[in-house]
Amino acid sequence: MDATAENMMNGEFFGQFIDWRAEHPSDDIMTELLRAEFEDETGTIRRLRRDELLVYISVVSGAGNETTTRLIGWAGKVLSEHPDQRRALASDPSLIPAAIEELLRFEPPAPHVARYVTRDVEYYGQRVPAGSVMMQLIGAANRDHRQFPPDGDVFDIRREARQHLTFSVGTHYCLGSALARLEGRIALEEILKRFPEWDVDLDEAKLSPTSTVRGWDTMPAVVGRVT
Repeated sequence: MDATAENMMNGEFFGQFIDWRAEHPSDDIMTELLRAEFEDETGTIRRLRRDELLVYISVVSGAGNETTTRLIGWAGKVLSEHPDQRRALASDPSLIPAAIEELLRFEPPAPHVARYVTRDVEYYGQRVPAGSVMMQLIGAANRDHRQFPPDGDVFDIRREARQHLTFSVGTHYCLGSALARLEGRIALEEILKRFPEWDVDLDEAKLSPTSTVRGWDTMPAVVGRVT
């Protein structure tokens, strides 16, 4: 199935769910979105239109699903390469939230973003005119030694917590960041309960070819092996 057909199917499904939930409210986020009131750009107090709800749900469901899957894949690879830290997590699950944060920093599932320049700016002596497009390398910024001393290229689950850019900052901050952290934490907790030891067969692993996110299409693992 191509992407267009898949998006149409998802849109139809979500649209049916919006209509059904409007008739059958419950204690869930869809009901909250249907009832939420806000002031729009014209100063009008209103609720979200059906098309706005559909766009919101489609974006959040797709983005959260793929990027969190990529995060779990990177957890498998990185922790296989750092068995001592993996064993520390298995013996002390209280370290897992910090480990998820370090994984997000070390291997961000979305390693770059593009932004339009709305006004002339100057960076490091170079003028960037309004109307330009800038590619910002989140993955590189997350390894900046000045922000993550002494060495941003080192994976360390006990690293002092500092602001990284995996979820962006400011007005572009990821709406699903809390959910992504929660999903990552629960996934890693459950994996470590069942498989505290594993190795990854990188010779057979394949990176995803997508341009917007970075992760693994396949990553065979051998569990139970002491490394």
